[in-house]
Amino acid sequence: MGRKLIAIEAVEPYLAVTWQVSNYCNFKCSYCNPGNYIGDSTNDSNLDGYILSLDNIIQKYESVGYKHFKFFFSGGEPTAWQNLIPISVWLRNRLPNCTLAVNTNLSRPLAWWTKHYHLFDDIVASFHVEFSEKKRYEENSLFLCDKVNYLATKMLLHEERFWEVVEYGEHLKTVMPNYVLEWTPLFDEMSVNAGPWQYKDIKKTEFIKEHTTDVKFTVPKPYIISNAVSFSKHDDGFSTHTISNDIIVKRENFFQGWKCNVGDSIFINPIGNVSLASCGQGDNVGHILHDISKIGPKQITCNKEHCHCGTDIIIPKFK
Repeated sequence: MGRKLIAIEAVEPYLAVTWQVSNYCNFKCSYCNPGNYIGDSTNDSNLDGYILSLDNIIQKYESVGYKHFKFFFSGGEPTAWQNLIPISVWLRNRLPNCTLAVNTNLSRPLAWWTKHYHLFDDIVASFHVEFSEKKRYEENSLFLCDKVNYLATKMLLHEERFWEVVEYGEHLKTVMPNYVLEWTPLFDEMSVNAGPWQYKDIKKTEFIKEHTTDVKFTVPKPYIISNAVSFSKHDDGFSTHTISNDIIVKRENFFQGWKCNVGDSIFINPIGNVSLASCGQGDNVGHILHDISKIGPKQITCNKEHCHCGTDIIIPKFK
């Protein structure tokens, strides 16, 4: 038998804030929940209110010894959110050593990334074959791959166009001097009830079993040491940086009965409701603009079988 995952650990406690900043997206992928792109909660106002609440949350965690923070902006398409840049600038001033990350479809023009890339440490760039413009995705990827600490080139493995995605991913590997290319299986729905997509073709399932993440670095890039990271601990003592996609592909993301530090992960949904983690196991603890008094560190026993969200997978937890 191979090694077994027994814990996700952090060297020091850190707070990860995942913020689904709006439900507007310029893509409308067939495998995505319409709630992620319908566009009725753009949230382009209330900048001062968001900053005040963020500052109060940071102060609360600082007061109990937390020194490390990560903010992950998602959506919708977060780069379309008018508050993204001013809030990122504020966070850079408030917490110079925090990690700022964004999950994007990389559809913004190169000029946008040229102007703003310096604000972000990590960029998760999802390729959606139904809507992504391949030339622009490649152009932006080439620009960013030596400019940021971490660029994840995330290939979403569409059922009907599976091999087209694979072909394009292999092409990117020939032109990008640096890459962390993730072959990413779909979920059967994009919600808290998501389960693994059941691919019908055995060749596709075999490809997924054999391919998780391909990595190459041949030119210098920024390397930022961050303590807002998690490590996967195994039963034989082996420990490595936690990569959610690897855990998903290996089908190790089943944590029912584990102790999970849900209070180390705050999730803000597109209408501003705040919960501990995004999976539905943590409590709803308020609203980002109205009441954040219940936010704080907390541990629970997980009752959910399947953990599908990358930011939930990396929450420190143990059997």
